[in-house]
Amino acid sequence: MCSYSVVIIDDEPWTREVVKHLGRWKELGLTIAGEASDGDLGLQMVRELQPDIILTDVRMPYLNGIELIRTLRDENNDAQVIFFSGYDDSAYIRSALRLGADDYLLKPIKPNELNERLEQCVEARKRRAAEQNKSGAAMTKAPGFIDTAWAKPFYVLCEALQLALQSGDVPAVEKKLAEIRALIVQNEGDEPRSSSLIQVYYALMGTLQRFISSSGYSVDEVFGKNDTAFVFGRESTCAALFRFTRELLLVAIERVSDLTRNSTKLNLEAVRDFAKESYTRGITLEETAAHFFVTKEYLSKVFKMKFGEGFTEYVTKLRMERALRLMCEYDIAIKDIGPAVGYLDTAHFYRVFKKHFGFTPGQMRAALNMSNETAKE
Repeated sequence: MCSYSVVIIDDEPWTREVVKHLGRWKELGLTIAGEASDGDLGLQMVRELQPDIILTDVRMPYLNGIELIRTLRDENNDAQVIFFSGYDDSAYIRSALRLGADDYLLKPIKPNELNERLEQCVEARKRRAAEQNKSGAAMTKAPGFIDTAWAKPFYVLCEALQLALQSGDVPAVEKKLAEIRALIVQNEGDEPRSSSLIQVYYALMGTLQRFISSSGYSVDEVFGKNDTAFVFGRESTCAALFRFTRELLLVAIERVSDLTRNSTKLNLEAVRDFAKESYTRGITLEETAAHFFVTKEYLSKVFKMKFGEGFTEYVTKLRMERALRLMCEYDIAIKDIGPAVGYLDTAHFYRVFKKHFGFTPGQMRAALNMSNETAKE
């Protein structure tokens, strides 16, 4: 699935948290690339990151949502835009739609409405990407691209930082991070421009992601559900940004080390035996991963590499084989077969059974009964 980036701009922290909690980001192929606490910082972030979708409040300090989108459209930015508003203000809404906003949501934000609008934006981006592919349109620069006079030494230090991360050398990581900060202060002063901080932050996050990827893991495996986004606001300082980044880097080193150590100990045959012993009580991938002290993403990946099928598919196969045996060998009611093989929800059992065999449980039993009668004759 393609991944589309999203920037959230709202001066109310709780609104940003609600949006992050309610969105079906992974399912829709979306990634939250950044957050900003006012329109002016949001504009700088959008210019730097070039996101596919912008979620923004209408009324914000420094630059309101209408002025934000007007500026972006004047700069030929074609991102999908969804406005938030705490007011059913028809004048604001008309202005937003006239300037090219895709839609708006009234606060309090409802999950079904948010995800419906996000899905519409994703479809619009897919159509636009297809059109650009046909026309051979040029791509924009990548997020985190530093285009200042000190770009070259900055990237040299980032490469050294990545090497320090890969070696797990914490003192070296801290030293290189300090050197990067010193370079920025030398060229930009103690309090660099917000636009420079945004560029630096996303370049450093790119270094972190390359370290994680080269180690054979994903960001989700390393950080789980923990928030890894730095929120840019008026109070954001160079010192705060580097404190935040330092904590992320050190956590990443520790988690990658833990994952690697656990992976060498993971006995996949034992995992399969655990599944065979436990599938009738409704075990899940999450429960099994916790039992073996690894992440569910890692377990799913290595299990499939080893056995050629995912853990969930393997457990489903065990359950379906058991269900068929119960149906063939015992006079047991169909409604009782689901719970006997690990499905407490009868309707879910019926759906899985039909998908696996191509017949409903009732149709399968009828076919088996007919086959038995024919055999007797």
